[in-house]
Amino acid sequence: MIGHGNGEGQAIALPPRTARRALDHMAISASTLCLFHCLALPVLIGFLPSIATWIDLGEAFHIVMLAIAVPLSATALLRGWRRHGSAAPVIGGAVGLGLLTLGVVFEGGVAGTPLTVMGGLALAAAHVLNLRSDRLAALCAL
Repeated sequence: MIGHGNGEGQAIALPPRTARRALDHMAISASTLCLFHCLALPVLIGFLPSIATWIDLGEAFHIVMLAIAVPLSATALLRGWRRHGSAAPVIGGAVGLGLLTLGVVFEGGVAGTPLTVMGGLALAAAHVLNLRSDRLAALCAL
C-alpha cells in the first residue's frame, strides 16, 4: 500500500508532494540554464568579444552538466513513472538525455549546439509532462 498516514500495513510512505516535485522543478531550471548557455552566451560573446577571454567554460562544463542532468532527470522521471504509470515522460527524458549526450560528443562541430538545444528542450518537456501526469494521477485518485 502506498500513501500518507500512519495506517498499519503501509509498506511505502511517499515524501510530501512538494519534495516529489522539487526534482522536476530543479531539472526544468537546469534545462533552462542549459538553453541560455547554448543560445544566449554565444550571442553575448559575439557582441562583447572581451567576455570570451574570461568565460571559456570548455568541454568540461558540458560533461559536468551532463553528469548532473542524467541522475537528476533519471531519478525524477523514474519516480514519477512509479507514481503515475505514464511512460511518456521517461521516454521523452531518455530522448532528451540521448540528444544531450550526442551534443557533448559532437561539441565544437556544426551539430553540437543544435543537438544540445533539442536535448534540453526535450528534457524540459519531459519534466513538465511528468509534473502534469503526476497531477492528473492525483486528481484521478480523488
